[in-house]
Amino acid sequence: MKELVLKFSFYLLIVLTLCAVTLSLFTHDMMIMGVGILLAVATLLLGLEKKQHRADPFRN
Repeated sequence: MKELVLKFSFYLLIVLTLCAVTLSLFTHDMMIMGVGILLAVATLLLGLEKKQHRADPFRN
């Protein structure tokens, strides 16, 4: 169940990152670009967490 939540959150963050970056390029707003960069960092951290969860041999 945790792996499904991690996968869903990972793909949701990818979509939100692309939306924020596209919107910031369209409106020339650096605050939205900052949000997009923070979402990209969160996506990277969530991807690493998913990879670590998958590598755990004692997971349920």
